[in-house]
Amino acid sequence: MRHLFLFLRIMFLLLAFSSNAQAVYFNLSDEQIKQAIGYGENNKDADYISFLGEWVVVSTDGYEWVALNTKFSVLAYEAKQAALASGKLTEAQIYQFISEVDDILSFHVVLYGNSSDFARDYHAVLLYKNKAIQPVTEQNDTQAKPANIGIRIPVIYRATCRYDFPNYFIEPDAEVTLIILSPLNKERRFVFNLKEMR
Repeated sequence: MRHLFLFLRIMFLLLAFSSNAQAVYFNLSDEQIKQAIGYGENNKDADYISFLGEWVVVSTDGYEWVALNTKFSVLAYEAKQAALASGKLTEAQIYQFISEVDDILSFHVVLYGNSSDFARDYHAVLLYKNKAIQPVTEQNDTQAKPANIGIRIPVIYRATCRYDFPNYFIEPDAEVTLIILSPLNKERRFVFNLKEMR
């Protein structure tokens, strides 16, 4: 009897603490949907860098960056946009936005290069537990726009790419590394700790 009591107590503690552990939400409960909408509406006037800070990883040079589009962040962003237009998301819109990132980890990548088509033949892989996961979608920017990042370089171009990976291989509190590869095998690495994101 005493062993049963001890076992039940340990199980209760594990469940209690695991429900408070933060990790990326692959599925949103009704409460988490309310939290995401509330986050978007309450922070409608925040600049995008601070608003999306939880989901963004910046390169060591401080210019290139990647945002992970989770169900929570997508819904929060759309709620922010609706609040800025003095509106609210409808139930249909909520479920549409959530379904857009269903079963995937979607990365929005901003890169810089020296020609307008520098990112055309880029490839991405997601490294998880030393295994490479291939994307289900790659959208490379074939016409990067000229950008001014404050460095004395004649012309530099800004490309926006998107890479989607299946999430059913990945634990929601894991660490993953997005690797962007150029045709000449130059790597750009961005490490994401999913346990620190919603």
